[in-house]
Amino acid sequence: MIRKLVSNKIFASLTAIFCCALWGISTPIVKMGYNHIDEAHVPSLLLWVGIQFIVAGFLTIGIYSIFSKKILLPKKENVKGVVIVSVLQTVLQYALLYIGLSQTTSVKGAILKSTDVFFVALIASLIFKMEKLTAKKLISCVIGFLGIVIMNLDGLSFNMNFLGDGLVIIGILSYSFSVIMTKLFAQKENPIVLCGYQMGLGGVVLSIIGFVLDGKFDFVGMLPIFVGLSLIYAVSYTLWTILLKYNPASSVTIYSFMTPVFGVIFSALLLSEDGGVAIVNLIIALVLVCIGIILWGYEKGNKNCTKQ
Repeated sequence: MIRKLVSNKIFASLTAIFCCALWGISTPIVKMGYNHIDEAHVPSLLLWVGIQFIVAGFLTIGIYSIFSKKILLPKKENVKGVVIVSVLQTVLQYALLYIGLSQTTSVKGAILKSTDVFFVALIASLIFKMEKLTAKKLISCVIGFLGIVIMNLDGLSFNMNFLGDGLVIIGILSYSFSVIMTKLFAQKENPIVLCGYQMGLGGVVLSIIGFVLDGKFDFVGMLPIFVGLSLIYAVSYTLWTILLKYNPASSVTIYSFMTPVFGVIFSALLLSEDGGVAIVNLIIALVLVCIGIILWGYEKGNKNCTKQ
């Protein structure tokens, strides 16, 4: 029943868009949090995001355990998978991204982060042989990526910062591999259990790193933002993991192009700012991203996306 529902193309698309909307709305919420933390101090950011993931993991496992009427634990043989996904998706991705973004511009960071769609498609097809890399997929990626570039065109600099940009790219590579690992290990483990424990474990590691390096922030002033982000991460990553279990990895990550678009829209609505993005650029970006997604998912006479 769950497989049939989640692998339905319309349901999967709406769920993926919902996840991207949640990540998009986290952008202005994170900016609000910068009023209570030194955003230039990486250890403080790692401590902050680490505790968020601890809470997100606790909420995910706790709520699901209540509904299941038992404490949910990963199977002994799947603990290794939880650790691998946690290291790749939570620890390395966020540590490298936060350090890298502190050394480069937010515009370049947004564009570089959008390359995860390319990386997932390449890794899934060329390394793990899980999917076929077709011309249609590559064209879809290029169209969607072009939309993100156009959206950020006004603030784009072509000067390469090898430390900052390089760390962001490595962080995105780590996330891309984690997508594939999540799909593989989710076949053997309950995706909610996998997601909850990997977030919690990764959060502990990030928190320890941040604390040891003298990270600190205004916890009381941050509390509402803290709770909001933890809920967003718990819901979005859990749904994303379920989608990856029942659908081709690249067919899920193609929707990641929507995240920065939602980020700009929600920032304009909640913070009365547009981040310097012209409305024309935003509209063109949204159209191109939608075209890329539609082109990717179009299969004549096929309503499910479990096969490609």
